[in-house]
Formats: sequence, structure tokens, C-alpha cells
Amino acid sequence: MQCFPENRSWRALSATVTAGAECAHCGSRDDLVAHHRIPRRYGGLDVLSNLEPVCRSCHPRVEQESIAHAKLVWERPERPETAWIPRRRPRMIPPY
Repeated sequence: MQCFPENRSWRALSATVTAGAECAHCGSRDDLVAHHRIPRRYGGLDVLSNLEPVCRSCHPRVEQESIAHAKLVWERPERPETAWIPRRRPRMIPPY
């Protein structure tokens, strides 16, 4: 079975992105991590086109910039009215 880049594990994707690369922001080649350009919580996927190599010292700053940008362009998906179903309160079972 052929394994496409989108179907690889996070470990394999991270290794592919950081192998022989340099930080996309400062140019360092030390201690690289794979950074999501569009954060996963805002719909970013674990695909090579959404990942970039960033060193650990730049990662917190780059992460904040990515989140700020994603908040500007992200739109909450519409939830149909039928998607919300009220739950019943759980029945308390006596301990005896």
C-alpha cells in the first residue's frame, strides 16, 4: 500500500519537515520543530503544505502570530439547529 504524505503519522510528517531544513524565521538549523501555519484548532490540517520548520526559540512568537492571523480570517462553522439536542439531567442513584 502506498503511503501518501497526508496519511503519514505526525512523527513522520515532523521528521520530513525538519530534516535538513532551517528555521523559516531566523535561519537557524538547531532544534527544529514542525509548526502549523494554520493552527489545528482553527481548521489547520496535518499536511505538508500546512507545516513549516521553526526553531524552538522562535516557535512561541511564531505561534502567537499564527493564532492572531487565524482569528482574523477564521469563521465559525454554521451549526444547524437540529444538531443541538438537549440532554436529560442524570438521575441520582442512591448509594445504598
